[in-house]
Amino acid sequence: MLAYKSSYYNIVVPLMAHAITKRCGREVTRACKKDSHRIYRDLLTKAPNIGKNNPMEHNIYMAIALFSLQLSSKGALSVEDFKACAQDMMALPIMRVMGIGRDFNDPKTLAKYDKTFHEDEQWRLDHLDQIDCSWEYHFDDRHKDGVFYYCTRCPINDFCWANGLLRLLPAMCAIDYPMCRLEHAILHRDHTLAEGGPCCDFWIVGDKIKNPH
Repeated sequence: MLAYKSSYYNIVVPLMAHAITKRCGREVTRACKKDSHRIYRDLLTKAPNIGKNNPMEHNIYMAIALFSLQLSSKGALSVEDFKACAQDMMALPIMRVMGIGRDFNDPKTLAKYDKTFHEDEQWRLDHLDQIDCSWEYHFDDRHKDGVFYYCTRCPINDFCWANGLLRLLPAMCAIDYPMCRLEHAILHRDHTLAEGGPCCDFWIVGDKIKNPH
């Protein structure tokens, strides 16, 4: 179970609603929003306990907020349009704010992100007795350029398996690509847990690097 937090819902839903309206029209948007807040609260009670103040919590809260819109629509927003609208949302001009001061072509940014990913994994290890699960990260030096890590467990994946929502999960994984582009990076990926892979792999390279190794 996740504690109720309105902030994530209040941030994500208006942005996604704008994207839905532009692609699918106002009637679909109304259907998506009609019962979404109740569904959001209900889904939080079914989510795994990832621990208080988990540094990665925004990922699952925002995913559940997006899921609530599609579920509220009762099919008016198809799975395909849900995925497309999530991409449209990431392309909104306001999202460019997320990339300010973040440039994967800068060694300082690379070092900062590498440090953050390791800190997130250490947080999980320090709280094993207090959580059901968290994102399980692994690191190696197989690539010379950029940052590489892979995740063998994802609470969003666990949640979708447990609640019959696997059809919506690939849309969340696909958001990683435009997120990286906002930070002047390219994501190279071979696997996702959502597609039955052994992990979700992230090789993130600055967009100015040609033929990365």
